[in-house]
Amino acid sequence: MMTSTSGQGLRERKKPTERLLDILRPPGKWLYRDAHYLAVEMEIDRVAAKTWVPFPLRLAKPTATMFLAWFPETSFGSIYREAGLFLHVEHLGMPSVFSPWMLVDDDVALITGRELLGYPKKMGTMTWSLDGDRISASAERRGTELVRMEGRLGERVAVSEPILGRPHRNVRTSMGFALPKVVAFTPLEERIEVRRAELDVKIGSSERDPLGDLAFGKVLSAHLYRVNLGLSGSLLRGLPLPVSAVSPMWHLRQLLFRAH
Repeated sequence: MMTSTSGQGLRERKKPTERLLDILRPPGKWLYRDAHYLAVEMEIDRVAAKTWVPFPLRLAKPTATMFLAWFPETSFGSIYREAGLFLHVEHLGMPSVFSPWMLVDDDVALITGRELLGYPKKMGTMTWSLDGDRISASAERRGTELVRMEGRLGERVAVSEPILGRPHRNVRTSMGFALPKVVAFTPLEERIEVRRAELDVKIGSSERDPLGDLAFGKVLSAHLYRVNLGLSGSLLRGLPLPVSAVSPMWHLRQLLFRAH
């Protein structure tokens, strides 16, 4: 006689809202554990960078944070790598960061990052290697290497600004008729370790990913951050909230860059 456990499996299967809450856990149950960010602060062209920033955000200084990251443990089960760019902006007098460009090599991270948080993520190919004090990482897309960092880690830093736990302002929209909006959120960051780094940095460019337009200049600082990341405050307060409208014309000018 054959028996079936399919009914029991269906009864035990969690509802979509329960699965979402498992992923978006409150502080104390981190979204990311031991996230690694190899980040450099670099000079950029102020005039060019202004065109990448939507009103009502305002470019605060002509520098940018470029990073390559590795996430070995996440609450949604993906182990993946990422490359991203933060521009330093102000919004209603508050210093914030705005991301105009980001690559990942995991589809779940891409979908969640774009749909929920407004990061303009696209798929790319990344490498990450850490051997003792030697570190190297790279990101490419459609056959063009866009970022490469190679070098050696130095001393540990006792005090430093957070890499991700800062006020964020991103643009969230769809490719339909929905009006683009600036969303605001501040991730929760728990520092594990921060080390200085001596790096050779190369920034590439392509028609689809024209990073060269920013005319990256001198590296001002370089660090490896190891951090735990989660939502700030309660679940609802930690989620991104719409705070301002964005010019549809800016969105149309940036659409191919963000989605092509």
